[in-house]
Amino acid sequence: MRRGLIGGGVLAVLWFFCGWLPYVLSGAGGSLATLGQLLPSPMRWGMFGSPVGWAIVEHVLTLVVLVGGFALLASWFSTSRESTATGRTAFAAAWLAAVLTAFAIGAALDLGSVASAISWSGIRGAAGSTGFTMSTTWWAALVGWLPALIFLKAGRGREADATPAERLRSRSVVLAAVVAVALVALPVAAEAGSNAAQEQLRQDQAAAEVEAQELADPDGAAPRDPDAPGEPVPAAAPAEGAAPDGACTAEDTFLTAPGTDAATGHRGQWIQLVNVSEEPCVVEGYPDVAYGDQNGHLLDVIVEHGGAFMAQDPGPAPVTLQPGEAASAVIGWDANSVNGQLAARSVWIAVRPGELRSATDISLDIIPGATVHVTAWQIAAPSGS
Repeated sequence: MRRGLIGGGVLAVLWFFCGWLPYVLSGAGGSLATLGQLLPSPMRWGMFGSPVGWAIVEHVLTLVVLVGGFALLASWFSTSRESTATGRTAFAAAWLAAVLTAFAIGAALDLGSVASAISWSGIRGAAGSTGFTMSTTWWAALVGWLPALIFLKAGRGREADATPAERLRSRSVVLAAVVAVALVALPVAAEAGSNAAQEQLRQDQAAAEVEAQELADPDGAAPRDPDAPGEPVPAAAPAEGAAPDGACTAEDTFLTAPGTDAATGHRGQWIQLVNVSEEPCVVEGYPDVAYGDQNGHLLDVIVEHGGAFMAQDPGPAPVTLQPGEAASAVIGWDANSVNGQLAARSVWIAVRPGELRSATDISLDIIPGATVHVTAWQIAAPSGS
């Protein structure tokens, strides 16, 4: 029995080595992947997609059948032919034990596949799910000589086993029971692993669909891409010239950027600046404007000072805002198609360049390369508002 367990251990090592090597090579790509496809493998490829827990269970059950099954068959063949067996016949008998053990594993897996598939694909469809028996038997016929040789070598030069025959029979019965249970449980574990893998795939697909819906743009622009390259919108633009005396700042004003108006292919957005401090402050010139896309990156937009179709530019002039008073300006641009493109999904506005920008989430049909026109601050709402 001892040399049978040794030979079975060698058979198990070969099984897992020949099963994992093609899988590893296939992941390497290139000529190594081609080589991996040519190597015979006794393991079912579906096992590599099973959750780790079920894959471990399947490995353990296979190990039990390989070691125990080979030990039982090789020992039985050796004992039954002990009086007449030569070295060659003992070697052939052990080789046959390796083939029969691999055959049993393949047959068990095929029966499990048929039992699982017959309910939804019928007998013909279930028959198409077989094939493990042929692959495992063919593999064992190719490599079974090595555990057979180890089995033969382990028995030479050793005295007969002094263990009483009754105890040997008891051990054989226990081992046979363990192997039988493992052989029955193996296809159950394989099917459970396949079902768990399919369920995981369904969950991953459902999660991907939910994520795609969350990333999709309601206006048809390109979906959000968390991994897209780009630069974030700067919190403030570089200052341009000196600020006027008593200038309004981000700390003592409040900016609003409501929705847009449209007319004959043109867009206009009125922005308002309110003095929320207790002292008068002065605004002069043009507001600082920038846009962020759906990925939170700075959108490449050309900002020009001046009037647009929706409003006239009053030109830069000092505007003194008393506490609670407001100044306004207009941003104008031509309509654009956002289909499949990056588009403005936030507008960043400051009193003037150099001041801290205030961000407002809003969907606008402004795309990379578009030109927007900004009018100067004025105390009254621009005409056409």
